[in-house]
Amino acid sequence: MTTQGSFSPPNLPDVPLALTEVLVEPGGYQLWASFSNHQTHRVDLRALLDLTPYQSLRLDTLFARVQVSADGSRLIWPGGACIAGPAFLQTGSDRLPIQTLAVVPALHRYRPLLPYLQYQQPHTYLRATPIEPVTVQRLLQLRTGELNQILRSVPVPPEPLLNRLYDLGTFLTGHFAHDHLSTLMRRPWRYAEQQYPHHSFLHTMVGCLQHGRPDLIERPCMLIATGE
Repeated sequence: MTTQGSFSPPNLPDVPLALTEVLVEPGGYQLWASFSNHQTHRVDLRALLDLTPYQSLRLDTLFARVQVSADGSRLIWPGGACIAGPAFLQTGSDRLPIQTLAVVPALHRYRPLLPYLQYQQPHTYLRATPIEPVTVQRLLQLRTGELNQILRSVPVPPEPLLNRLYDLGTFLTGHFAHDHLSTLMRRPWRYAEQQYPHHSFLHTMVGCLQHGRPDLIERPCMLIATGE
């Protein structure tokens, strides 16, 4: 019984979190899975792919075709492989071998350089969104048509990709002379050469971006940012 002037809220059933978006991280078996609570989990599924139901996902082209089910309850792939949304949130010994690398606000999804920019340049890292393509083109000193090819090469919507490219451009212009960036983008990029010596199309920064591998530029940037 409640006393006069007090209020007891009704007992409402817990509403399960729904998956709202999934983005594939280039260069590995990682995903950015966003939920209805506006949080995004960056997860590594490499260990999961050792399990028989998921071994087919080792094929990169199949792994990249992940989608959110119509009801938001799971991630699904062609061929029947699926992961229920709660599997990303479970703890304990019986959970699927999914490694959570980070949990970030959905606004910050797909932006691996953002934590470093937040620390180094607190007044410029979050430009008002949406970021216009021409802003990214100028920042990265790209030629006409190069940005369009980059946007076509990565199977994610333009908004998160433009944010990611903007972060990369902000980082590069903060560490290298802006006047020299156009040349730097087209010079041999040693990190990518070492990682993929037989893939000459990845041997420049522009080549990495045009073939959907911004991570091959970002990883050395992270080493520069952390001083490792």
